[in-house]
Amino acid sequence: MTSRPPPPPRSAPPTGTPIRPRDKKASVACAECRKRKAKASLTTSPILCNGGVPCERCRQHKITCILDEEADGRRKGALERRIDALENDRGLLQRLVGSIHQDNPRDLHRILDFIRTNASLDEVRHFLADSPQEADWDQIQLFDHPLYQVPAQPWTDLTHDSDYVSRLISLYFTWIHPVQGWIDRDLFIRDMQSGNPDATFCSPLLVNALLAIACCYLNLPDPILVQGAPPGRLRFFSEAKRLLDEEEGKLSLTSFQGRCAVYLSTCVLCKHMLGWQYLVDIGECARELMVKRNTLIMRAAERAEELSQALETALIGSFSLRPVAIPNLHQPSMMQKPARNSPPQAYQSGDDWCSYPIKGAVVASHANIVSDAFFNLQLILWDISDTAFGSNQEYVNSPREVADVHCHRLEQWASRIPECMTFRATPTPAALDLQMRYESAMISVSGGISVSQNTNKPGLIPSGADQVRLSSARSIGSLLGEFASRWPVMYMPLNYVQYASMALSVLLYDLDNTESKQLFASTFAVVHTLARRLPMAQEVLQQIREKAGQAQIPLPEEVLSPGAKSSPGP
Repeated sequence: MTSRPPPPPRSAPPTGTPIRPRDKKASVACAECRKRKAKASLTTSPILCNGGVPCERCRQHKITCILDEEADGRRKGALERRIDALENDRGLLQRLVGSIHQDNPRDLHRILDFIRTNASLDEVRHFLADSPQEADWDQIQLFDHPLYQVPAQPWTDLTHDSDYVSRLISLYFTWIHPVQGWIDRDLFIRDMQSGNPDATFCSPLLVNALLAIACCYLNLPDPILVQGAPPGRLRFFSEAKRLLDEEEGKLSLTSFQGRCAVYLSTCVLCKHMLGWQYLVDIGECARELMVKRNTLIMRAAERAEELSQALETALIGSFSLRPVAIPNLHQPSMMQKPARNSPPQAYQSGDDWCSYPIKGAVVASHANIVSDAFFNLQLILWDISDTAFGSNQEYVNSPREVADVHCHRLEQWASRIPECMTFRATPTPAALDLQMRYESAMISVSGGISVSQNTNKPGLIPSGADQVRLSSARSIGSLLGEFASRWPVMYMPLNYVQYASMALSVLLYDLDNTESKQLFASTFAVVHTLARRLPMAQEVLQQIREKAGQAQIPLPEEVLSPGAKSSPGP
C-alpha cells in the first residue's frame, strides 16, 4: 500500500504584507441587510452587516436598523432564547406561588379570575407585574447576628444554645416589648448578660416566660419533641409555669414580671380560665408591690434608683396588660388605678427601634411618649370599666349619655397625641398599636356601656354610634394593612389579633358596603395568616364564622377557600 505524501508546507507571507482577518459571521444580520442579501459579519467592513444595532451599513446609509433575533436559527441562539423563555416562566411561577404563600384570599381570587379569562402567559405575567404586591420577603436582608447577645445558662435548662436564646430575646424586645412594656429592657439585658442567677432584674422564671412568647415569631411550628430539637413555645411555657409554682408565696420584681409574661402565653394558647386566674393574681401582686415598694427600694441599697425605675415600669406596664378586655366591658379591671409622674418627653440616647430580624432603618421609638400615651389612655379605659363594674351601678345619666362622655374623653386624648407618634412620622409597631387601641376603645364605648346589651347584632346599635364603630373598624383594618405593607404579617404583636377581632365583628354587618367588604377580607386574611401559629387567631376566625352563621350573613368569597361555600345558619 502506497502512503499519501504529506502536504507541502505553507509558505509564510512576505514580510510586511498585511494579513486580512477572516470575516466572522454575526449570529444574524439586521432586517435591512437581509433584504439586500448583504453578508453578515462581525468586522467593520462598510459593505457588511456587523450584527450590531445599528450595524455599520445602516449607520453609513442612515437607515433604521432592526435586528430580529428570532431569525437566528443556529443552535446557540435558539438555546439562549429558550433559556430566557424558561426564566420568564420560572419567574411567573414564583410570583403565582408567592401569591399563594401570602395567603391573601382577595388577591388570590382576583388572580384566578384573570387566569380564567383564557389570558396568555404573557398577559398573566404583565397582570402580576402591575398588581400591588406585599413586600417580597424572600429578598429581604436579615441581620447576621441577634440584637442582644445573651447566654442560655444559667437561665434555662431546656437548651445550651446561646445563639438560639439570643435570637428569641431579640425577637421579644423588637415586637412585643414596645407594646407591652412592663420590663426595663436595659436593666434586664445587663443582668442576663452577667449570668448571675441572683441578679435583681433577671431570673430563670422571667427568661423562660419571655422565650415562650418569643417562639410565636419563629417561622416554624413548635418543634417535635425529638432528641436535638430546640425547645419551642409549649416547652418554655411549661418550664415557666413550673418555676412560677415554685415561687408561690414569694413576691419580687421578676416574679411579678414573669406572671405577666405567663399570662400572655395563656392568651396565645386560648387557656382562658387559667389566664383569668393569672390575671387576678397579677392584680393582687400589683397591689402588694405598691404597698411594699418603698421597703423594697430601701433594701436595694446601691441599686435603689434602678429598682425604683424598674418597679415603676412594671406597675405602669402591667396596667395596660389587657388592652381589649377592659374596653370590651365584659370583665372588670383587675388592676388598682395607679398614679405616676409623666416621664421626660424629649428624645433620649438609645431610644431607637429596628425591625429585627429584618435589616431596615433605625428610627426613634419615643418610648417615653408612647408609655405616657398608653398610660393616659388606660386611665380612661379604667374609668369606663369602673362605670360598668364599680360598686355604684346606678347611673345618674342614661347609658347613652355616659357613653358620649367617655367618647369625648377618648377624642380629647387622641387630639393630644403629638405628631411624632403618628405612624407616618414614627413607623413602629407601638405607633400602630396606640392608634388601634384607641379605635378599639371607640368601638366598645360606641356600642353602649351596659354589659347586658348585645352589641353584636344589627339594630341594637344606638343611632349615630354605628358610624363611629364602622369608622373605627375600618381604621383598624387600614392600620393592619400598613403593617403588612412594611413587615411580614408573622411579626405582628399579639395585641393586633384582638384589635382585628373587634374590627371583624363590626365589619361583618356592613359587607354590603364595598369599602367595609374589602377591609373585612384583608383583615380576615391577616388573622388567617397568624392562625398558622397562634391558637388565639384560630379562635377569632371560628368566632367570626359562627357569628356569620347565626346572623345568616354569607361570608365574602375572598375569605373562603377555593371551592368552599358559605353556609349560614338556618
